[in-house]
Amino acid sequence: MILEIIGHEFRFDCENMCMLFFPNTKFAAGTNDGRSVKTVFDGQTAFAEFTDTDGNTYSATAEICDILYDKEKAAVKTAMFKAFSKATGIRPPWGILTGIRPVSFWLKMNEMYGDKAAEILEKYYLVLPQKIRLCAETFVERAATAAMCKPDTVSLYVSIPFCPTRCKYCSFVSGATEKEHRYIPKYLEVLKRELSEKAEIIRQREQKLQTIYIGGGTPSILSAEQLDGLIGHINQTFDLANMCEFTVEAGRPDTITAEKISALANNGVTRVSVNPQTLNDEVLKIVGRKHTVDDFYRAYEAVSKTDMSVNIDLIAGLPGEDSDGFAEGVRKITELSPDNITVHSLYIKRAADYGMDGSGKQMVCAGAEDGTKMLTLGSDILHENGYLPYYIYRQKNTVGNNENTGYAKHGKECKYNILMMDDLQTIYGCGAGGMTKIVNGTQIERLSNTKFAYNYIED
Repeated sequence: MILEIIGHEFRFDCENMCMLFFPNTKFAAGTNDGRSVKTVFDGQTAFAEFTDTDGNTYSATAEICDILYDKEKAAVKTAMFKAFSKATGIRPPWGILTGIRPVSFWLKMNEMYGDKAAEILEKYYLVLPQKIRLCAETFVERAATAAMCKPDTVSLYVSIPFCPTRCKYCSFVSGATEKEHRYIPKYLEVLKRELSEKAEIIRQREQKLQTIYIGGGTPSILSAEQLDGLIGHINQTFDLANMCEFTVEAGRPDTITAEKISALANNGVTRVSVNPQTLNDEVLKIVGRKHTVDDFYRAYEAVSKTDMSVNIDLIAGLPGEDSDGFAEGVRKITELSPDNITVHSLYIKRAADYGMDGSGKQMVCAGAEDGTKMLTLGSDILHENGYLPYYIYRQKNTVGNNENTGYAKHGKECKYNILMMDDLQTIYGCGAGGMTKIVNGTQIERLSNTKFAYNYIED
């Protein structure tokens, strides 16, 4: 797509607005796909003009609003939003917001505008009322976790970047072949060395470890003996006197066994994720999940016999599933009464098997309206059953430009998710792809490990 900027310097924001309506759009030289956008700002009025591949032209204007702290940028984005909506018939629910942390922006608006924050978000940032309410509810539920943060408290993330197979919608860097699985023993050896180094850093800085999260990939791809060895090493290496939560994202039901669950429970793990993504066997086949709905129920039963809290992940917008089917899946999950239920919007990148074509059309997936309906139905069901939202994050290229939301019974929120997503606390990342995030007041420094397991081992 050709993007022409006149009278302003908001190129990055303009590119994000384009991708809001046309996912995976490219702007580099030589990527002309027959579409063009011109944005003009004269200091008072923004103008946007979009031309599609058939030569049809759609335009819109927007005036600056003096009460907004980012009034020039907001005007440019609003003009683009209106022009693109005319061209596509799409009305993204988060309006012109393109950041990944809606609650943080909602909080900023409240600090600046007080009781008028909701009105300003709806009128000038074009956010739908239901999304504003979602932010307000989420902020209330996260309050207790935010209050526990002190300058000397930290968390730990441990990456297990291996999966039994790669789902067709996934583009995460994970080892999903037998060849890559052979790296696991050596990977764990190197990982334990890094964990020991991080533990020493925490001791030297006199910091207190509050939460641990082992994620992936699929951590439960490790054997019971490997899980016992890894978590046992963590228990022996770190001072856990101030720990309040230890999560393992067990993940795929086909990798979960009673022996592995025992290894987690016997080593002090307090929270486990079991992620079916859908309760429709046909959809599971379509997306390449090598397990069945019965496998999920079997895994859930094994975890439910322990004292560990359980989270269950579902995805809205999977190919082959309509809104009624998704809602029925949410109802069945609430009948199990887990402490946490996380609802994701399908997120697709070009590197996934379900990529997107050059026009930004999402392949074989639910449409924007159906994806949004799924989230609305799911939210209603969860609220009716006592689940409240406690963290939200957004990604580019989701079905319907929607969000991912963690729901929980009151007081059962995943503390790590809140601390990490809202940048409330320093988090040390270990393993391939692990991100260390040093939080010092409003200053945040990010240090990333190499992504691939074999490079991590070599490095």
